[in-house]
Amino acid sequence: MALGEKLRLGDVLVKAGAITSEQLGKALKAQQQYNIPLGKVLIKSKLLTEEALAMSLSEQLHYPYIDLQAINIDQDAIHKVNENMARLHQLVPVYIKDGKLGIAMVDPLNIFAVDEVTIKSGMDIEVNVATETDVMHAIQEYYGVAASIQAAVQSLGVLEEKREDEKAILEEGALPTAELVADTPVANLVKMILTQAVDDGASDIHIEPGDGVTQIRYRIDGVLFEASRPPKSLESALISRIKVMANMDIAETRAPQDGGFGVQLGKKKIELRVSTCPTVFGENMVLRILDKSNLRVDLEKSGLTGVNHDRVEKLLVKPYGVILVTGPTGSGKTTTLYGALQKLNTPTKNIKTIEDPVEYRLPGIRQTQVNPKANITFVTGLRSLMRQDPDIIMVGEIRDNDTAEIAVQAALTGHLVLSTLHTNDAPGAIARLTDLKIAPFLLASSIIGVIAQRLIRTICKECAVPYTPTDEELKILFPKGDPQPGHLMKGEGCKQCKRSGYSGRIGVFEVLVVSDDIRELILKGAAPMEIRDTAIANHGMITLRQDGINKVLAGITTVEELNRVTFAD
Repeated sequence: MALGEKLRLGDVLVKAGAITSEQLGKALKAQQQYNIPLGKVLIKSKLLTEEALAMSLSEQLHYPYIDLQAINIDQDAIHKVNENMARLHQLVPVYIKDGKLGIAMVDPLNIFAVDEVTIKSGMDIEVNVATETDVMHAIQEYYGVAASIQAAVQSLGVLEEKREDEKAILEEGALPTAELVADTPVANLVKMILTQAVDDGASDIHIEPGDGVTQIRYRIDGVLFEASRPPKSLESALISRIKVMANMDIAETRAPQDGGFGVQLGKKKIELRVSTCPTVFGENMVLRILDKSNLRVDLEKSGLTGVNHDRVEKLLVKPYGVILVTGPTGSGKTTTLYGALQKLNTPTKNIKTIEDPVEYRLPGIRQTQVNPKANITFVTGLRSLMRQDPDIIMVGEIRDNDTAEIAVQAALTGHLVLSTLHTNDAPGAIARLTDLKIAPFLLASSIIGVIAQRLIRTICKECAVPYTPTDEELKILFPKGDPQPGHLMKGEGCKQCKRSGYSGRIGVFEVLVVSDDIRELILKGAAPMEIRDTAIANHGMITLRQDGINKVLAGITTVEELNRVTFAD
């Protein structure tokens, strides 16, 4: 470390050509004035990026540069350095190799930190360089969930006793659920799992039992990623803790249950829907994260653009009729409905909803939660709403004949009704309602439009690069021939997108407007394919696939995503 003892950060960066002596002088003055590290001054002044700073230190000091988000950190190495020391010196242990402990540091010139880690770990140290963002993210991830798992395992015996006490208290009804075991190792573990999921932008958390293992996975941008594997011995305690928070029966493990709870994580108020289902290896639990700060209710920003957007706008100004939004679970149907309601929400309109559950609260709109215990179902709730003098009604989902009939009758009596269905495309909604025993003449008179949608991942803007498409990709994008030569975009993978090449999602849409010729087809009981062909030929309906193709050509997504989300027409 002789080189490290003699050099200062500024000298190293000037020698590397990363900054000039003049820039260093100004940065040193700012450092003295504001009393913050020189590296942060240079980054805030935009003289250097974090990566450039780390690479310059790596080159000049001959320490390897490590991209912490591209490697797996050894848990045995993590246990060699405690969290306080890691945070204090901005370093993270990465590996153990040939009896040496490899650490990644933001400031490899900090020889006192290296000496302290050497003494505390009892091992020789190999120094590597990493960015501050990467180091702090790794500390949060590996000392957060990993440390919580370790603490929970160590206290498992005490925890089992507490779980019995919780069960007894619950049965006696002595305390409200929220007051139970507010601060135990398992409670801290649950908090860390939730925090990491929200920080990573997950929409769902899966706690999955296996044969001798427990797996925790996050769904990020529609795709599942493994987050951690707590020991099987923690599984029951972990699931019981979440059940307590969600006001579910912790003693019932053989039947599916549903619940929910809200939690404050930093400045964010998060609501979670919880579902359990028994499997051969134990209870499987899924938590749906409802983050109000991420709710996008602007229809255009959701991906509804061009002709599709214009058609939906025209549907929403109709005085009455049924507008359906269709797609599988998790395709953004509720968000689209909320966007439509926000556009319709004016002081002159009385808007009512019946939902299961109410995912987001919309100011100025009266929302009712389905509650079977109080005899509030979609059917009873919708009948009640009809007596509340509504102009517009939103029904969370049409699931059965009774709900469908009341929705159609509401439209025929002068109300605008918005709802969702589970169908593969827009024309399929007509067939689905026919299956629910709605007469064709009622459908033809009430349905004014159907919006089918999917969510497709968007290319990460930080690592997007152009490339020349292959012949196979051109055939996919131009199925009728006559391909247009040019470039497409793809994500190379970076820290911002966790090496996936994607960041965020956007909708692809198919809007079927029920015109006179479509009504005639409905009246005669035409097949969905005939309705679809007529809508395309006579009205230029853009299919889900074609809207996806348009977004690929616009550099928003990729052919790979197009094939994952949509079928060829």
